[in-house]
Amino acid sequence: MKILYLFSALLCLNLSVAQNSKTFNTGKVVQKNYNVTVPYKDIRGLIIVEAAIKGKTYNFIVDTGALSAISQELYNDLELQSDTGIDIRDSSNLHQDMKLVTLPPVQVGDVTFKDVPAVVADSNNFFFQCLGIDGFIGSNMLRNSIVKFSYKDKTVSLTDKLKNFTTDKKKSAGLSKDKRQSNPYLWIDLKNDVSEGREELLFDTGMVGLYDLSLSNYDTFKKYNHVSVIHQAKGAYSLGINGVENPTEHYMLFMPELIFAGVTLKNITTTTTSDINSRIGCQILEYGDIVIDYPGRQLYFNPYMDGAIDLTEKNWPVLPVVKEDKFVIGIVWDAVYNGRINEGDEIIQFGEIDYSHMSPCEALKVNIKPQEDTAVMVLKDVKTGEIKKVELTKN
Repeated sequence: MKILYLFSALLCLNLSVAQNSKTFNTGKVVQKNYNVTVPYKDIRGLIIVEAAIKGKTYNFIVDTGALSAISQELYNDLELQSDTGIDIRDSSNLHQDMKLVTLPPVQVGDVTFKDVPAVVADSNNFFFQCLGIDGFIGSNMLRNSIVKFSYKDKTVSLTDKLKNFTTDKKKSAGLSKDKRQSNPYLWIDLKNDVSEGREELLFDTGMVGLYDLSLSNYDTFKKYNHVSVIHQAKGAYSLGINGVENPTEHYMLFMPELIFAGVTLKNITTTTTSDINSRIGCQILEYGDIVIDYPGRQLYFNPYMDGAIDLTEKNWPVLPVVKEDKFVIGIVWDAVYNGRINEGDEIIQFGEIDYSHMSPCEALKVNIKPQEDTAVMVLKDVKTGEIKKVELTKN
C-alpha cells in the first residue's frame, strides 16, 4: 500500500553507505534524564521537525531508514569543510558520491546531539527544494535515544528512559540495528491458508507507504505461496533521493495477513521495490503510536483500534512518477492498457484533477484523487506528442 500522489506511487528517502567504510555510529546526546516532545509537520506522512544549529532554525525529516544528511545550502551556511567523499545508495538502488561532515551541535527541543556524522546532498536535489527541508535526522543520530512517533498528536518524543512511554510487551518486536548507521530492522510474520513465513525488514519513516517487498525476497515468497500476484509489469516508479530507478520488472501483490509487532494487518496490497531491503513505511503510523527503543533493541506498537486492521483497498492500474521535471506514467500494471498508455506519457488531467498548471512538486505534496472508481486520464503521448484520453477503472 502506498499513498503518494493521487493514486499510489513510491517515494523513499533513505540513504545508506554502498561501500565498506567506517561506522557512522558516533556522536552523542549531551543531556541525561531527558524527556522531550516536539511537534512535526506532516507532508504525505513524512515527519518534518524543527532543529536549531548555531542559533538558527532549520527543517529536518526524521528518517529511521537513513543516514543523517544536510543540504548543500546548509553546508555552505554552516561554513563546513570536507575532504572525504562516500558512495551513497538510495531506495531506488542508485548511487551518488556525497561529502561527509561532522555536524555542529543539533538541538531538537531541549535535546542536543553532538558530533554526529552526516552526508551532504546535491545542491539541486528535488526533495530538499520541494519539501522545504534542510536535512535528515537519521538513525545514526537517534541511536542512543528512545523515540516515540504519534500520528494522532503529530509529535515526536525523545527520552533516555523507557518508563516515560506507555508500552505493551505483547505488541512489540525485537530490533536489530545496522552496524554502520543503526537503521532498525524487525521480523514480521506472513500467513495465508496454505503457508506461513517470516521476513526481516527495515522500519523506515522516510518511506511514504505501508509495506514494500524487495525483489530479492520476492522469489522466495512466491515459491512458498506467501503472496499472490495481481499484476506483473516493467517500469520505473520508485523515486529515491538520487532519482528514479531504472526500468525494472515489478509485481503488484496481495497478502492475506501480516503480523507487525504482535498486531494483525489483513488484506494487504503491495508492490515490489528495487531496494535490497523490504520496508515498513510511515503509513503504519496512521494506525497507532510507535516507540523505537534503540538502546533496548525493541519496537512497540500501540494501535488506535482493537483487533485486526483491515487494509482492503482498490488500486488504479497505473503508477505515476516525477521524471525530468514532469509528472508521468511510471508503470502500467494492467496489460489491458498496453498500447493505449505508455511508460513516460505525461499526465495532464485525471478525473476532475487538472495537472496542466501544477508543478511536479505540487503533485508530490497534495493529497487529491478522483472521487469515483472510474475516471478519464488525459495524457500527452511520449512517442507522438498526441493528446489522448483513456478511461481507467480501479480494481
